[in-house]
Parts: sequence; structure tokens; C-alpha cells
Amino acid sequence: MKKIKVGIIGHTGRLGKPLVEILKRHPFADLVYTESRSEGKSGDLSKAECVFLSLPYGESGKYIPKLKGKRIIDLSIDHRNDNDWTYGLPEINREKIKIATKIANPGCYATSILLGLFPVNGKIKQANISSISGISGAGMELSKNDNFLVYKEGKQHPQLKEVKKILELSNVLFVPQRIDTAERGIVSTIFVQSDDLTKVAGLYAKIYKREPFVRIKLEIETKNVIDTNFCDIKILEFGNAIVIISALDNLIKGGVGQAIQNFNLMHGFNETLGLI
Repeated sequence: MKKIKVGIIGHTGRLGKPLVEILKRHPFADLVYTESRSEGKSGDLSKAECVFLSLPYGESGKYIPKLKGKRIIDLSIDHRNDNDWTYGLPEINREKIKIATKIANPGCYATSILLGLFPVNGKIKQANISSISGISGAGMELSKNDNFLVYKEGKQHPQLKEVKKILELSNVLFVPQRIDTAERGIVSTIFVQSDDLTKVAGLYAKIYKREPFVRIKLEIETKNVIDTNFCDIKILEFGNAIVIISALDNLIKGGVGQAIQNFNLMHGFNETLGLI
């Protein structure tokens, strides 16, 4: 297979840096262009066949007209609810991703929630979710002082729009929390009820059996997913009450690792290339 010429706009940011690292070791990626505010432009954008956008909210639209004829993977929130873009969650949208020209990479919270809920999609009417994240998703630096922050609780967080759209589930309550002394990782605890489900753990094992980056676990610890593209999921059943716990690295499976999955699918490569 020939190498794909790749560009990154926003290569020095929180997601841009690990994206560069993965692409440099990817056997079929040739990084021909980088651009950022801090380091300027390097290489030739016209040569790039696929461009990753790793930019702040509201910035990617400025670059889209320059990228006509190229495949685009946007890691920002800007196009996740745009019907002209393919939502880039491989475990749900794999076949659409393969033929897409414009991919909207999912949010980190949304990824942990969607992978947690997808096997019971259509069988529940409500989900209540508590998610805990480190500071890197907010673009912050580690704090020396202990602090837990609860923010945008209820129905305020923008990533809820992705969850509701993909699952077609309107009744979702979400309480995100941030630990300012932890850098990376997300743990989402999802509470649902259903009279239509039995042996839920077996259902999850069956649905995710062939997914290379989803693991059904008996214990959840973020140290098992940090610096990996894995999402670990644990299922607890209490009659018709079900608790689903998912954990991932918000920068990798919740960010650049998933973008590389999409890159691999779009270009006919093995989905795990550069990630395992």
C-alpha cells in the first residue's frame, strides 16, 4: 500500500502533539504539512491528501474552503451535529466512515457514554450519567491543590447533543466532574432501567466481541487505559436496574487514537495500525 500524504492544522495543541507522534510512527502516513499559531507553517498543504484539524471551538470552518478535494478529520466539536459530516465513532459508524470524505471526531465524554450505551440502544427510555475526567480535556495544567469541580450539570454540556442524536435518546441527565490533580482519563457511570433486558453482560460481550478497542472487564481502573486506545466497560445488573461503567483515555480513545482509527478506515488500512 502507498503512503497517504497527511497534514495537521493545530499540531502543537493538547491533541495535536500526540497526533503528530502517532502519525510519525504510522507505516502508511507521510506527514507533509503542519501548521499552528506558535510554530507557523511547515511543508506544502497542497500535497496533503488527508488533513487533520485540531483546533479550538469555532476555528475549523475558516480552513474548510482551503481543503477542497481532500479528506478531512476534524477533532473539534464544530461539525459533530452537522448532517453533512460523518460522525467518526468506528464501533457504531464503521461502514459510513470507510467511504466518508469529512469526519467529525466524537467528543471524549460522548465516546465513553456512547460505547457504554450502544448495546442497549432502543431498549431504555432514560439514562442518568456521572462522568469524571482529568484536566487535559479542558486544556488545563495540573493543579497542586486538591479540587473536584462539578460543572454544566443536567442538560447543559454540549457533548450531550452528540449522545442524543446518535442514540435518538432524548431523556438524558449528565453530571460531568473534573479532578484538577489528575491529568488524563475518563470514567463514566451510567444508570439505566429496562424491563426488556436480561443477561446484559452477555449482550455486551457478544456485541463487542470483534471490536479491537473495547474490552469487557470485571474491574475498572484508568491506569489500564491511559496511553492506549482501549475503552474498558463493566456491567452491573440489579434486576431491571443496570449500571454501566466505561473508562478511556480522553486524549487517545477520546481524541487522537479514534482519529487514527478513522484515518485507517477511510484509507483501507487495518483499523489498529499505529495504535497497538
